[in-house]
Amino acid sequence: MGEAANHEEAQPKLKSKQSVHYSFVRFCNRTRRRVDVIWVNYEGAGVKYKTLSPSQFLDINTFAGHPWIFFDSDTGERMVVQMKEIFEPVAWSAENNNWPPQRKIINITIPVYSLQECCLFKLRHLVPQNRLNDLDIPQTLKEDLHKVMCNRRTGISIPSTNPGGSNVT
Repeated sequence: MGEAANHEEAQPKLKSKQSVHYSFVRFCNRTRRRVDVIWVNYEGAGVKYKTLSPSQFLDINTFAGHPWIFFDSDTGERMVVQMKEIFEPVAWSAENNNWPPQRKIINITIPVYSLQECCLFKLRHLVPQNRLNDLDIPQTLKEDLHKVMCNRRTGISIPSTNPGGSNVT
């Protein structure tokens, strides 16, 4: 257990870094879910920019080194872009007189879940947390189910919505 705690402490905290390199992106919700688009600020806190409905998109002028994350607005489950939970923008290049800049399309999708994960997500909605120990399943599955029940937006705090309505980070 001590090794796991040390490993977590050794991981750098996710947060935005200072940058002067622009990145122009379009986040496209390719799911049937409502998705929260969240910028991780300089302190490592999440700033919710918008909730996208299915098939909706959001144009963002951001910077390289500014991470973005995505959650199912209703369940808190992490969504992915390019099979990753964190989107790190790349710098826009002005080479070849590329003006106006073309936005990079970033498709938000649901992760690929194992059969066990799908079952745990379903059970989360069927079994109240205080009845978890009443289930006639192996203890390891009870522990996994407990993690799923408690694992909504862990590791990131979301203090406010997009301040001032600006779309530049």
